[in-house]
Amino acid sequence: SFEAELPERLRYDLPKEAVHKVMKGRFRGQEQVWFLLRFHGQDEDVRIDTEHPEFSEWRWMKPDDVLNSIVPFKRAVYEQVIAGFRARL
Repeated sequence: SFEAELPERLRYDLPKEAVHKVMKGRFRGQEQVWFLLRFHGQDEDVRIDTEHPEFSEWRWMKPDDVLNSIVPFKRAVYEQVIAGFRARL
């Protein structure tokens, strides 16, 4: 169920090597809108085996553990997200 939305869009730039090598110069970053949703299902309901999967595995994590696990170029965005939603986590 819907809990909250961050009032501002958050942006990050990809590392230069990713822009040229992985994205072939097509993208240089992202602008994101963040929502906090409450999951009422079971772990078995989470499906990441899509036609073009972005992830190979998933797990529940505490917010501070997420910050310690995220790639460095996304860390500032995740700090803003967690700070913005912390009262509801």
